[in-house]
Amino acid sequence: MTTFLAALLAFPTAIFTILLGVVLAYWLCVIIGAAGIDMLDGDSALEGGAKAMSGAFEGGAKATSGILEGGAKALGGHDVGHAGHSHLHDAEAATGLLAALGFGGIPVTVSVSLVVFLSWSLSLLSGQATHSLLSMLPSWLVSTGLGLGCFVVATVASGIAVRPLRPIFIAKKAPGREALMGRVCTISSGSVTAKDGHATFDDGAAGLILNVFCDKPNQLKRGQPALILGYDAERGVYEVEPVDWLLPQEMEQLRDPLKAAAIARARAQR
Repeated sequence: MTTFLAALLAFPTAIFTILLGVVLAYWLCVIIGAAGIDMLDGDSALEGGAKAMSGAFEGGAKATSGILEGGAKALGGHDVGHAGHSHLHDAEAATGLLAALGFGGIPVTVSVSLVVFLSWSLSLLSGQATHSLLSMLPSWLVSTGLGLGCFVVATVASGIAVRPLRPIFIAKKAPGREALMGRVCTISSGSVTAKDGHATFDDGAAGLILNVFCDKPNQLKRGQPALILGYDAERGVYEVEPVDWLLPQEMEQLRDPLKAAAIARARAQR
């Protein structure tokens, strides 16, 4: 145990140990937040404090904006524009570097956490062996080289390891209510009446659960497709009708979202 603690506190592992502690604390906070555990009372007080802070930041931002605008006018806008262009160029360069390393499309927190963990692991496992192998060199030089080497190797390895995870972090925006017009959903309730019914829509992600209705007598039941005609905002439900009521040429046009929406509007007006 003593040997392990000594290895944890030895340079450069100690630096990675501290960073790993920060990473673990961060992910612990994420887990607690994801679980929905309310550890603090006085939500109203916290909300009021948040609003006050928000107002203070907003006021400060406006004041700063006014000062910068005045300075820009005084300087002819040249220096400010040059600085803005420089910051934009730096941001684009940083984004390009992350993409080149394999971290493009991956949250920074995930990338940094993996780099820190691998750096810590490599430093802990190879520290003693490296010092023994290079005992003829100064200890501080070996430790510094070991820390840099572990960081570089961990960065490269992390960039390779996170690439398969990229599709997981692609944000998919759910289609809006208007975008659902003319689309085909699947009935999930036993029947659909003029008052209620349920359906699901495959949006390419987790799927949407819709409240639906059909004013006309129908034979819709669980598992059958239905055409979405529109949305009733007052009731919060979608109007649908059976797909088998469509003409053959209308069925073919459902593949085109624009034509399908036109068909839905025309049938909703009947």
